[in-house]
Amino acid sequence: MDAGGANDFVLAIVLLGVGAVLVLWGGAALRVLIALAGAFVGFFLGAELVQDQAGGELLGTFWGWVAAIVGALVLGILAYLWYWLGVVLWVAAMGYVLGVFLANAFGADEDWVLMTVGLAVAAVLVVIAVIARLPAMLLIVVSAWAGASLVVTGAMLLFGEIDSEQVDRAFTVADPAWLWYGAVAVIFIVGLIVQLGATSRRSPQNIGG
Repeated sequence: MDAGGANDFVLAIVLLGVGAVLVLWGGAALRVLIALAGAFVGFFLGAELVQDQAGGELLGTFWGWVAAIVGALVLGILAYLWYWLGVVLWVAAMGYVLGVFLANAFGADEDWVLMTVGLAVAAVLVVIAVIARLPAMLLIVVSAWAGASLVVTGAMLLFGEIDSEQVDRAFTVADPAWLWYGAVAVIFIVGLIVQLGATSRRSPQNIGG
């Protein structure tokens, strides 16, 4: 396996793992996963900063990996130490993933469009979360949808449907796209059922206690 293939494989595993956690436990395990959310944002932020400067594949250079790891450590630790920052990073990260997915769904494939829509959706969700004091349903829905998108993107990367340079445009590049959109919808529904079921089981216990 060449360096590009190895990078794609590692990135696919990361996306699949993080996505599965978000789908199944995203809303309920906010406090447990808050540092992971910060690390996740920092990882890709660091990698993208180097990619913007050096070009090439995401995580395609030694310094790309260094920046990704440093970014993950810094934002992960900050998110752990300051819960409010972790909440903002969590909601913003999920909103960004959702925004990119929506932009892809409407046919956008330029990086600046994807980034702009992702940041806009992230900002809107952060505002809603703050005003509504982070209702459990918002966290469940957002985490399940973002997790489903990450799982499917990871699967596309793992099976060679896309490469690491096309992660942001995964659903535009994929053919047939409807198959992958359908997979996201199915995983999203499964995540909602699992998380809502877990929430309903905890509620009587909380009342009884």
